Amino acid sequence: MLIDRIRDDRLQAMKARDDARKNLLGTLFAAAAKDSKQPDDASVVRTIRSFVKSLEETRALLEARGLDTASQQTELAILSEYLPRSLDEVELRASIAAIVASLPERSPKAMGQVMAALKVRHGDALDSRVASGLVREALSGV
Repeated sequence: MLIDRIRDDRLQAMKARDDARKNLLGTLFAAAAKDSKQPDDASVVRTIRSFVKSLEETRALLEARGLDTASQQTELAILSEYLPRSLDEVELRASIAAIVASLPERSPKAMGQVMAALKVRHGDALDSRVASGLVREALSGV
């Protein structure tokens, strides 16, 4: 399970005296395990994506002010190790096109239907933020 991997990697970071990794994984573990002692991988991935989103927002704010973003970059790199491989844009566009082609009515109103089908097909490999923009584009161009 992913939560076990995070716990084990945190222990290794403690032994290696890698404070940045140890602290991040400790915070991540606590956040992921707050509702359940043994959370499933899907809930851990949601927690990681939440951390990533927050870090990206912080990085954007710091960059806009001309400040150093090295620690955010480091934390994003660490977190990315625990995320499943995401679909690339070509794979995602092809999947969206196939779903849209199978719809009886193709309009922006079908966005929820397409997103639901993508989640069923691709599960954790789907980045919903990226997908929603591409789905919106595909449905508006119909």
